[in-house]
Amino acid sequence: MLNPNNELNNEIPTVLEDIPEAEQRALLEKAATWIVRRSLTTPAIIALETCKPLNFLGSQFLIAFSPFVQAIFKGEEYHKFALILEKDANVELLIELIESQS
Repeated sequence: MLNPNNELNNEIPTVLEDIPEAEQRALLEKAATWIVRRSLTTPAIIALETCKPLNFLGSQFLIAFSPFVQAIFKGEEYHKFALILEKDANVELLIELIESQS
């Protein structure tokens, strides 16, 4: 992000709209690849489908499960991933990406 002085802003985003859509998709693809490589396709899809109606709360649970999620994402990526999963369409996209890679 650029501030008014055209300097890079390295702050962690606080809302989903601060993360470009291309970056959102890249992080979802990274998660899907990690899940498929570890043969966690079925449990991941079940968990995502079950929690889809409560995806906002689910994204907040990522904070509680940070040691596990940080195996996939480091630092700022982790926080961005939690924000990305707040949106229903992104949860569905993650499921589709997992299914297409398995």
